[in-house]
Amino acid sequence: MSNFFDFKSFRKTIRYANKHFNIFLFTIITSILFSILSASRPVLIQIAFDKYINFGNSTNNFIDKINNYFPDTLLNFIAIIFIVLLFESICQFLFINKSNYLAQSIIRDIRNDIFSVILKFRISYFDKNPTGKTLTRVTSDIEAIGQIFSQGLLVVFADIFKIFLIILFMFLMNWKLALVSISFFPFLIFSTLIFQKLMKKSFQKIRLYISKLNVFVHEHILGMNIVKIFNNEDRELKKFKEINHSHLKYNLKTVLYFSIFVPIIDIFSAVSMGLIIWYGGEMILSSNNNLNTSLGQLISFILFINMLFRPLRSMADKFNVLQMGVVASSRVFELMSKERELEKNIGSVKEYTFKQDIIFTDVNFSYKKDEIIFENFNLNIEYGKTLAIVGPTGSGKSTIINLILRFYEINSGEIYVGKRDIKSFDISYLRSNIGVIHQDPFLFSDTILNNIIFSNNQSKENVISSIKEIGLMDIINSFPNGLEFHVGEEGKNLSLGQRQIISFLRVYMSNPELIIFDEATSSLDSNTEELIKKAINKFSYSKTCIIIAHRLSTIKNANRIIFLKNGKIMEDGTHEDLLSKKGYYSDLYNKQWMDYFK
Repeated sequence: MSNFFDFKSFRKTIRYANKHFNIFLFTIITSILFSILSASRPVLIQIAFDKYINFGNSTNNFIDKINNYFPDTLLNFIAIIFIVLLFESICQFLFINKSNYLAQSIIRDIRNDIFSVILKFRISYFDKNPTGKTLTRVTSDIEAIGQIFSQGLLVVFADIFKIFLIILFMFLMNWKLALVSISFFPFLIFSTLIFQKLMKKSFQKIRLYISKLNVFVHEHILGMNIVKIFNNEDRELKKFKEINHSHLKYNLKTVLYFSIFVPIIDIFSAVSMGLIIWYGGEMILSSNNNLNTSLGQLISFILFINMLFRPLRSMADKFNVLQMGVVASSRVFELMSKERELEKNIGSVKEYTFKQDIIFTDVNFSYKKDEIIFENFNLNIEYGKTLAIVGPTGSGKSTIINLILRFYEINSGEIYVGKRDIKSFDISYLRSNIGVIHQDPFLFSDTILNNIIFSNNQSKENVISSIKEIGLMDIINSFPNGLEFHVGEEGKNLSLGQRQIISFLRVYMSNPELIIFDEATSSLDSNTEELIKKAINKFSYSKTCIIIAHRLSTIKNANRIIFLKNGKIMEDGTHEDLLSKKGYYSDLYNKQWMDYFK
């Protein structure tokens, strides 16, 4: 049965309705009332014909019993029909309104849950998975899940209940005509199962290619300058068209299956209606009309046939929505169940001074099994001192920072803060004691103020006071609207140097014990850089500082400099010590000076 429908994912989705049980129950009740009122229309039409228009024509026991409850005049009976139609319309309104409210509430809940899970993922998850793929799960996949409730499940339930009522009424009124009416049902059920199986395969492919389209577009928007620099617009357009064509191909398959299935239902409906007219007419004209078949009854059965097959046709369409939603839910819940990707917050320590040394002891680490970064690596970072780390690309400079922040777990060995293993700390507490200022910092699409207080939610007055303290208020006032200036997506309304200033202020407001600078002033003009350096010196006094340096001129005053290569400390000492050794550091320093004078 799982080949036709993913019941496991469906059950997980339904659990979200438990939080809104009252709304869910109310929607079910209104759908039942709507179905009852809708299915009663042919019965009322039969009574109108047999009791008021063609009166005296005998009917069966079922109609005879309810006839006594209706008025004697046709006009009063028509008033009853209008009242029934009015209540039917009210129920329909409530059903549509509440089912969509339920759908939007569930979309909100699932989206909150999935984003909560994403926030707990290790950094390695984002290294391995394209951003567009994750975006698809949070956006379009969840919208498809919402349609399970607004256009799928509840509508299908209402249609199934209506079909059950119609068949029940038909058998109560005339079992022979009822058997004729449903004679094609076995063929319909078989056709529906085949239809469901084919549609499920196509919908899985459609969701896959939607994800691929999102990944492709997201990557190319971010890397548009590279596309243009290398004049690859035509080639990338060709790639996009190939993915888009595959998406179209599977969409057209679903259209083909649907366009075959709907006419099949209509053919069965037309044949059933023809059989009813023929067989019912024969029964009316027969002298042996032992079931008291009447003209009104024949008309009601024709209406019943139309009402019976209309939900089946509607269900085919709604099953598309349901199937698409369930396929989307399987992808969403697969992402939410990736326990291996979650950060392991095994520590519980939330009160401990970070005014101590940070020690790497026999640390082994690799991002991938066959790519060793550190092997028996040892390093002591003294409290209150400034350590500068230099070395070629891939030497392990950034890895040291990633391991201190516990973005990645070491394979073996220990990292200590004082005498405590870094794993014993609560991750949030650990990171609250560390501030990182990147060379190319990320800013959120918000105001300067909200980016500054991202790490520590403080009042605007406190922020202004703190910025004045370190002499940077003139820089902030140079922006239009000052702290209320909107930085744009990823800070694109600012220069790189301006983003570095905001990044520094963000860390400054959090007041961490360990400060990490990743060439944090590389894009500032000389005057601004001097102001920032003074602010940094004031801020970092008596704090532990780590500087990942590319320009060696910025680390002359560091207490200690290490030169990394292939995950090993090749040289260790002060600026003067390393120059006197005439080794790796000296060669790099002299090369930079030569490049500067050139």
